Amino acid sequence: MHADHFAKSRAASAGRAVIRSFLVVLLSLIVLSPFVTLTASAQTQIVGATPGYVNLGMTTSVAVTAPASGSYTVVVQKPSGAESSADLTFTAGGQTQNVTYGNATTGFQSVIDQVGTYNVFVEQGSQVVGSTSFYATNRLIITMDMVTAGTCIFVQGISRGEQFIPRFYAHYASNDAPLTASIKGASINFTTPSGQVDNAPWDSYSSLFDNAVSPNWNYTFVGSWNPEVNASDGYGNFGTFTYTGSPFVITPAQLSTSIVLVDTATGHNLTSLASGEGMTIMATVTYPTNAEPVSGFVGPLSPARGGAVTAELGWGYYNSTSGTFGGGKTQGASLGTVPLTYSGHNGTWTGQFQSASLPTLPAGATYELVVSSTDGASPANEGFAMAQIAPAVAGGSVTQTQTVTQVSSSTVVSTATTLTTVLSSTTQTVVSSVQSIPTVVYAALAILLILGLIIGLVIRPPR
Repeated sequence: MHADHFAKSRAASAGRAVIRSFLVVLLSLIVLSPFVTLTASAQTQIVGATPGYVNLGMTTSVAVTAPASGSYTVVVQKPSGAESSADLTFTAGGQTQNVTYGNATTGFQSVIDQVGTYNVFVEQGSQVVGSTSFYATNRLIITMDMVTAGTCIFVQGISRGEQFIPRFYAHYASNDAPLTASIKGASINFTTPSGQVDNAPWDSYSSLFDNAVSPNWNYTFVGSWNPEVNASDGYGNFGTFTYTGSPFVITPAQLSTSIVLVDTATGHNLTSLASGEGMTIMATVTYPTNAEPVSGFVGPLSPARGGAVTAELGWGYYNSTSGTFGGGKTQGASLGTVPLTYSGHNGTWTGQFQSASLPTLPAGATYELVVSSTDGASPANEGFAMAQIAPAVAGGSVTQTQTVTQVSSSTVVSTATTLTTVLSSTTQTVVSSVQSIPTVVYAALAILLILGLIIGLVIRPPR
């Protein structure tokens, strides 16, 4: 009797196994093949799994609707074939109960830790009365963007002294839920411009994973940068990403330059230049600032950073590419180069220029002073500035001419003094005249005045 019962039990298990195998094949066709179409049935779905597409470490709810009262066993089979089950009892047909799959302490007491199809069977005794399946993936989808520190403006490139902030976003492929710091083992790494792998920690202020790339004044890894990103969690989900858009670019910095020109003899600011006149050049060269500069970047250009500053005086067209005045069909020429030396503070470099003879320039042309600077970085950070200096107007001379003319006593003798001053091609003539009257003339005039009064009284008509 015992042997007969054992044989029947083995036969029932074998029957369930055959049915499961058939259902597994059928469910696999349904899940994996988009070309298989099954005829819909109006009958009630006995079992369903929601959601039907999950990531590792997630849970799904298995809902069973009993076709009739009684006890049922719900079996979930992993992609590897391992099974776990839960027993349900229904008092009437049509009742529905839910069991969570994916929690190690409740329900099926099993977690979703394998990629592939999970088959679900509802059994009553030796009979399989319903089945379904759900699918698990381990894929994370990664995207990124790039902003600059301080302003958080989207940028494609920066120069040394600024900060790139790459920001990374990872989402679960099954439900597009974001990967956050609250998820066990959440981590994102990326390659820096040097090719090293760095971690992108969670930024609680921005609620995302990010980090800062901070190229200082002598940062070597300038040029194009296409980051590679890896994301993962503690459940076995992961994703990889290689940026393939327009590259992010780091360039050398443009040094800030200001120029002050002083007359060497007087110490006054110089606005024009004449032959033989000494000119002191003072160029202040510094590293530029920004909204949030890299620590230690902003400061003066000094010999400690391999600084070198040169000034060149010339006139006419200046070619900044070749660093020359004139050439080809353009007018201009270099008049001399002055290496500047560091003053010892504030990034100010000084030097002197003096020429015994400067050329006469075409009308409207000016002298031009070009100051170029570099530092010891590889490739170097460079600076450039230009100042215009007018040719000095030729100095004038002052002359005096005195002319004296003598005539007869009845003629007024005049002395004319002419002062001629020539300044900047403008001539002024000042003429002063001094007139004198002899004493005899004064006496004659007095006598005539008296005679006139007497005659007037004598011939005055009666009233």
